[in-house]
Amino acid sequence: MQDLRFALRTLGKTPAFTALAIVTIALGVGANTAAFSMVRGVLLRRLPYAADARLVRIKQPSANAPDSRFSVLEIADFRSQTKSLARTAEYHSMPFQLFGKGEPQRVQTGVVSDDYFDMLGVKPLLGRTFRPGEEKVGAPPVVLLSYGFWMDKLGGDPKIVGTTFTMNDKVHTVVGVLPPLPPYPDANDIWMPAGACPFRAQILDNRRGRLVQQFGLLAPGASVARATTDVATVSARLHAQYPEAYPKARKLTTQVVSLHQELTAQSRPLFFTLLAAACFVLLIALTNFANLTLARQLRRQREVALREALGAGAGRLFRQLATESLCVSLTGGALGVAIAYSGLGLLRSLATRVTPRAAEISIDPVVLTFALTVSVIVGLLAALVPLARPRMSVSGALRAGTTMTMLSRHDGRLRNLLVGAQVAIAFVLLVGAGLMVRSLVRLQAVDGGYVTTNVISARVDLDWTRYANPSVATNQAPLVINFDDRLLARLGTQPGVQSVALASNIPLNRNQPFQVPFQIRG
Repeated sequence: MQDLRFALRTLGKTPAFTALAIVTIALGVGANTAAFSMVRGVLLRRLPYAADARLVRIKQPSANAPDSRFSVLEIADFRSQTKSLARTAEYHSMPFQLFGKGEPQRVQTGVVSDDYFDMLGVKPLLGRTFRPGEEKVGAPPVVLLSYGFWMDKLGGDPKIVGTTFTMNDKVHTVVGVLPPLPPYPDANDIWMPAGACPFRAQILDNRRGRLVQQFGLLAPGASVARATTDVATVSARLHAQYPEAYPKARKLTTQVVSLHQELTAQSRPLFFTLLAAACFVLLIALTNFANLTLARQLRRQREVALREALGAGAGRLFRQLATESLCVSLTGGALGVAIAYSGLGLLRSLATRVTPRAAEISIDPVVLTFALTVSVIVGLLAALVPLARPRMSVSGALRAGTTMTMLSRHDGRLRNLLVGAQVAIAFVLLVGAGLMVRSLVRLQAVDGGYVTTNVISARVDLDWTRYANPSVATNQAPLVINFDDRLLARLGTQPGVQSVALASNIPLNRNQPFQVPFQIRG
């Protein structure tokens, strides 16, 4: 307490040094706290599923797609023939129109096997999850609500279980509400059993109708490598049995990856790059603080010599200097945590582009412990720097004036070394930042091959049940084509509209779920 009181009095007498040191450390600790919170929330934290370590994603890459997905028949084959997978489940997502609560609204709907959530180990917040048999075609239609849709669109109604909605011309009963989960594989509003999807029903017996994704749960003791071999064996068997469904030009293969790797693959390079940059900023802050501490200590040579004359040893002097340094570094660390906390929204917005776990980024006790540890290390290292200089004789220091700084040749080299380190590290950061800015400018200048000025786009999702059969004629034209023609005609007559067109996708959009590849003969 005596050291602390003396340190606070001493720092109060040099407000310019104290303020500059605190701000310097706050920037370094704040940048590292922010970067570590992203690494911690996305890369290090367990998945919010009970069986997170055993969950895998089974992919079917091809010559023109990283995952060509699976048909319903293929899912059934893998489910029955793979021994390293305790369970497999199918998934796909569709936009549907929901009626029954105010205005009709489009909802993104996850379509899954009835044991999908049991496989993940997810417990509902309200009600129940799907029961065995509810994925069969013709089973009573039921839905699960996502936590976000329940809160944002339905006001968190605690009595929502048991109510009904109309979707795809059928009445669906709400059986439960899910807890907050990552928006993976898609940001779905509601969930329904696979058998209730009208689009899936059209390709139920088509082995080449590859619509669904496949997830699995490793059997006890099984590894990803073993599952990869097992799945590849089953795939080779299917290739030999149904050659027409696996054309050689497609080059269909199989791949098994852990779900944790799947969720973090895109974010890992970005987050580690940010963490490395933050470490450089921290090194700059540390060398700056150490240089300030050294300069301040040179002006206190007479005080230090007087303490030594009165019997203070090197350990006692370091303790006092470390106390002062820690006061500055801990205050700067606290300010850095506040800076990182104020930027959480920006961090999550950035992370949303590369991971569905962005909402899990937070300043939790582990992140606070990290910030405290960094602050203490910075304070102790800065306190050690003045001890690296050769010590003057007590008599020489006492004879010097109270404001005279005895700067030896060694002191000059040490200060030059610290300044040189700051410049070198800052130069590396500036070069990296310059390269990234230049890349961004070039990306924004890329010619996409089409003009975007005065062009707007809108998405129209038809009722899959009502428009399920394109052969049904209305006014001697298929239903969908008839709808398209009438839509184009009415939009084309709107004031200010020069031209109208329809497309299944917009250019350079990679989020289209139904990209159907084709081969050109020869």
